[in-house]
Amino acid sequence: MRIGVIVCVAAMALGVQPTRVRAQEGVPTVAIMDLSSFMMGEGGASVHLGKAVSAMLATEFGGRDGMRTIQRAELKALIRERHLQPSRRIDEADAIEVGRVLGVQYVLHGQVTSIVDNLRMDIRAVDVETSEIVSVMKKSDRTTELFSVGVELADEFDESLDLTAPSHRSEGEPIPVAATIAFSRGVDHEDRGRVGDAIEQYERALEIHPGHRDARRAPKRLRGERPS
Repeated sequence: MRIGVIVCVAAMALGVQPTRVRAQEGVPTVAIMDLSSFMMGEGGASVHLGKAVSAMLATEFGGRDGMRTIQRAELKALIRERHLQPSRRIDEADAIEVGRVLGVQYVLHGQVTSIVDNLRMDIRAVDVETSEIVSVMKKSDRTTELFSVGVELADEFDESLDLTAPSHRSEGEPIPVAATIAFSRGVDHEDRGRVGDAIEQYERALEIHPGHRDARRAPKRLRGERPS
């Protein structure tokens, strides 16, 4: 079965209308795909760092007035409906097809690498309608500066669309690598439906770094509580 047919069937199953998101509020809407990743050092070799970074970027983008982001749960549901294997890297063509079904204007995809606290992120933003690359964002820093790098990437994307970056933003302290590993494991457990294990890892991340914004919100969301 052709990918396009699978996507259309998935869209009907999810009740997703391709033009629905685009029309809401008249602001750009973004879908952030899970980044491919490689992590080495401090026990992170088996960690899905790309999932964690995507989740953190979704929070950062979602907190900006000039754009909207697709909820991670909706995005993951569509990918499951497409029968993509968790181990398979979703290429640009697949990402664009998913974006078209969801009715978003832009999809972000790419990769992240962390080797002994040396971080490298390469992310491309693609216009779903034209398939053109509208922004290429490359950042290198220490892995502990993951939060700051995410903010810088969002700012660059804002600039590429002539949007205004927020005048007020949360202050981000360096995140210990061990906290990033725990948070990454929490995101992976959540994706697999292991809610208890996910909460345990999120709370572990908070023990290591109480200021971890995403780790603080995730357990409340999983328990059905209002996020702070």
